[in-house]
Amino acid sequence: MNKTEIIKILQQARPQHVDWVRQGRYLVKGLPQEKIKKPQNCDALVFGKWYTDEGYKLVNIPQLENLYKLHQDASKAYMALYYMTFDRRKQARSTLILANNIEVPVEERNFRQQKLNILEEQVKLFLKAIPRVERQVNSTEEETFDSVWFE
Repeated sequence: MNKTEIIKILQQARPQHVDWVRQGRYLVKGLPQEKIKKPQNCDALVFGKWYTDEGYKLVNIPQLENLYKLHQDASKAYMALYYMTFDRRKQARSTLILANNIEVPVEERNFRQQKLNILEEQVKLFLKAIPRVERQVNSTEEETFDSVWFE
């Protein structure tokens, strides 16, 4: 794997994580479950799959390990918001407020917003870390790039 391929994987990770925030906002608004993407295992996404298959071998780029942890934390935050929303919705449908014709149980709105705030913060941390990793990848000489892999 060369530097260009790694940079491409890092760039592909951005929209996937931004989409988690978008989906989280839909959850807070109360969109029906069938209109919201169900969370996937974070290692099934492009960055997670690459990291667990090959990226962890880049021992001279220690920020990759931190980036992977941030990726996992953002995934956990989205999963928590998603499953909390749909598990709790089954229990209480009595007191509803209407916002743009979307039903949102009153007692859930603040709790979901707190979970969304956590998700947004986790994704921001991930997105801020990507340029640091990109800089480190780019600063590595192409000729010596193969030597940074753990064999």
